[in-house]
Amino acid sequence: MPYSALSHLECSRCGTGYDVRQVQGTCTCGAPLLARYDIERVSAQVSREDIAARPPDLWRYHELLPVTDARRVISLGEGMTPALADAPGWASRSGCPGSG
Repeated sequence: MPYSALSHLECSRCGTGYDVRQVQGTCTCGAPLLARYDIERVSAQVSREDIAARPPDLWRYHELLPVTDARRVISLGEGMTPALADAPGWASRSGCPGSG
C-alpha cells in the first residue's frame, strides 16, 4: 500500500477533479481544492491496532495525510495532543471567567 491514500484533489464548489501529482492552486472557477482519500482502501488494509502500534506522532496517520512519499516527511518532534495545562497567570490577565 502507498504511504498515503490521497487519491485526488476536488473543487469545493464545482467538483472538478485534479491530479495530486501536479502542483495546484485553486480550481479554474476560483474555489479551493479539497484533498480526497481512498478511505475504503485504508480501512481494508490498516487496522486500528496497526495504527495504535505506531509511534505516537502525527505520522501514525500517514495514510490520511497528503505526503505521498515517506522520504518527504518532515517532523519537528510533534507528538500527540497533550493534556491541557493550567495557566492561571495568563487566564487572569486575559479576563477568562473563573480566573480569579
